[in-house]
Amino acid sequence: MAVRTVVTRSSCHFRGYFPSLKNGHPVPWESQLEGGFFRLLELSPLVRSYSVQPSREKIWMDGSYVEYFPDVCAVLEDGREWWFEVKPKKRLLVHSVKTKIAAATAHFTETNRNFSVVTDALIWADTLSENLQEVLYHRRGPFLTQPERLETRSKLEMNQPKDLSELCSVFGEAAAWRLLGLGVVGVDLEQSITPQTVIFLTGGHRHANFFS
Repeated sequence: MAVRTVVTRSSCHFRGYFPSLKNGHPVPWESQLEGGFFRLLELSPLVRSYSVQPSREKIWMDGSYVEYFPDVCAVLEDGREWWFEVKPKKRLLVHSVKTKIAAATAHFTETNRNFSVVTDALIWADTLSENLQEVLYHRRGPFLTQPERLETRSKLEMNQPKDLSELCSVFGEAAAWRLLGLGVVGVDLEQSITPQTVIFLTGGHRHANFFS
């Protein structure tokens, strides 16, 4: 749960909700850049769930403690938590922003927690951004039920499709793309998706590792 209100009517910023299957409810975002980052989290096989404005921190900056609200906290499949600041890259050149990010980085390091800054250079990278939109378009309906998962896994193990065209041959085009959208099978999201695109039967989608 956010520690402060995220979506309000009294802001000039464009705000909205991201329909998250991982969280089981819509997740509010304060900027389109945050909404774009949620696409990455939603399709990352490393992420179990995530929340916005997850904590109220006291960071030491310019000789005193100030409040700081990290933008996102992701809970990973291995149980670790990872905090994020989401910022346009050019904003990091502003002295006050640079100072605050440095103070936040030091704070999370001192409290033995993971913290990263993610910018538009990653989130809006041309091929990655286009693929995220394409794959998520097919992420319709709920996750597969247990019987559906077992049947799907059985077909994958029996047929061992190597690329997208073979996956479509096994399941049909609509169902194959839904499996991509749900992350049941994966592709390299930083490469253009074609019928010859190699698919990963385990481990989900590949893209830039921001958990480092």
